[in-house]
Amino acid sequence: MEKKVEKQGFFASLGKRKLGVVLNLFYAYMSLGLVLIMLGAILPDLKTDYALSYQVGGALLSVQSVGYVLAGLLAGYLPLLLGIKVSYILIQLSVTLGFIMLLISGNPVWLLAAMLLIGIGKGGITNYNNLLMNIYSRGNAGPLNILHACFAAGAVIAPLIVLAVSGWRMAVIIGCICCAASLVFLVLAGFSDKDLETAEDSRDPVKTGRNQKSADPAKAAAADAGAEKAGSAKGDSRKKKVDYGFFREVLFWVTVAICFFYQAVEASFMGWMTSFLIDTGAMQASLAQFTTSVLWMALMAGRLLCSLAAKKFRPGHMILALTLITTVFMVLLLQSSSPAGLLIATAGIGLGMSGMFGTSVSNAGDIFSRYPVCMGFFVFLTSMGAIVAPAVVGTVANTAGMHTGMSTLLLFAACMVAAAILNLFLQKRKG
Repeated sequence: MEKKVEKQGFFASLGKRKLGVVLNLFYAYMSLGLVLIMLGAILPDLKTDYALSYQVGGALLSVQSVGYVLAGLLAGYLPLLLGIKVSYILIQLSVTLGFIMLLISGNPVWLLAAMLLIGIGKGGITNYNNLLMNIYSRGNAGPLNILHACFAAGAVIAPLIVLAVSGWRMAVIIGCICCAASLVFLVLAGFSDKDLETAEDSRDPVKTGRNQKSADPAKAAAADAGAEKAGSAKGDSRKKKVDYGFFREVLFWVTVAICFFYQAVEASFMGWMTSFLIDTGAMQASLAQFTTSVLWMALMAGRLLCSLAAKKFRPGHMILALTLITTVFMVLLLQSSSPAGLLIATAGIGLGMSGMFGTSVSNAGDIFSRYPVCMGFFVFLTSMGAIVAPAVVGTVANTAGMHTGMSTLLLFAACMVAAAILNLFLQKRKG
């Protein structure tokens, strides 16, 4: 019976109720991609309408990253207190409220609070969507890739919505409607904590064996022995101290440096790109919005290319190539004055950034598997780049202009290349 379910494929094996949950997860991620990329697209008009400085604009982008980090730290604890469904609903509610708040007032403190809520929603939805899809798909990478493709689809659509409607407020209202619809779907969705426990139990050979006790006493006895052994092991692991040995690993810190500077470039470029193109007079607003869609199409294409390249090239070589591509096209972007040159540069930057995070995680080797708490610290430390850099760009732009502010990303990009070279040197020394 189990083999028959596997042959049916992922969607056919879900059943009507679980299929509804999965489709809701797809929609939730698409709407998240839409509203997050929409923020960068509307930033120039929002800044003008509320008379905000570049410095405040940079702070808005940075505080969103702060919310993302906070959600990553807290998302694992909320379900223990409230259950996964209630936790997910509250997280989705934070995005909806944050977007509504953007329409109410231009007070900087109010807007910072709104962006913090949106950032918390971003981190929480990302965490829960990947967790739930991983459980429902039993670790199948296919549905997870579809999930992330839905986010990218929303990201591509967002600038086109801003371009199609009259004014940033109408775009935000559409974003609010999308978020509210996702919230309603979540309330009606059929998933529960019991479903998740059942899904996890079905992947546990010990628990599966115990459920078959009446059918085969010998297997049941073996399963009970296994359960006792597993319980003993869990007891031992509780007594065992958490190992922070990864802090002594040079490779860990080099990988952190690469991802820190990468996230600095990515968060700043995505947040400020539309403002840069419009405020410097390099592009008209309509073409600038289209350029954002081009960026996301390049990111999707780049991720596919990186997945193919990973079969032939080592992570160290790929990281160096990607950092060089990003930096070269960043220079081209800052030097170009023609729309064609800017479009090519934007697509090139998208290709360069596309596979950086996944390849960097792969670069760390078995560090994450040897030290279970390592990933949490890695995400926290590297996210600091996304918090610091957008504010730096805004501060410099406030005093020296948007072009000079965007030029500060070359410093972060140069540090990213230097870290990639150091990483390759360390790998060659190890042989």
